Amino acid sequence: MFSGRKSAEKRREQIETADAAVADAMQALNVDDVDAARQHLAEAPKTHYADVGWKVGLAGAMIDLKMGRKRSGLNKLVAVCSRLDETSLSKDDKNYLRLYALYRSSEVTKDRKAPMELRMLVEDFRFDHTLVDPILRRDFVLRKADELAETPPPPPPPAVA
Repeated sequence: MFSGRKSAEKRREQIETADAAVADAMQALNVDDVDAARQHLAEAPKTHYADVGWKVGLAGAMIDLKMGRKRSGLNKLVAVCSRLDETSLSKDDKNYLRLYALYRSSEVTKDRKAPMELRMLVEDFRFDHTLVDPILRRDFVLRKADELAETPPPPPPPAVA
């Protein structure tokens, strides 16, 4: 009598909409457009944490950090990373996201050290970057492309006479 097909379709649409909103928000953050990122993230519907809620939370934390709300952003990063085990992500994806959070949190602190709670989550892990989902690597970039492009080439070795 009740198949649940409509609710499953509605849930799938919400997940796709939230995923697209996070992708747009992270692209806006990568070009330092915080207002556009906030607007895109506001379009994301409320979803379960295990579905895409973790992604929305992580993007929200990044927006807070870019806006200068360090404490709020760091607390959100810790909350998201501590609950990643509730998701169906692979171990490599989870560890990649924890490393991403560690890098971003260490960038905004005065002493360049991530909070202890985050360091405890990332303390002893490994991941194979080739097994990390390419969409995660696209949305949550460990190193910015500008940093790689600005690095001058190493000086040539001294000439031996």
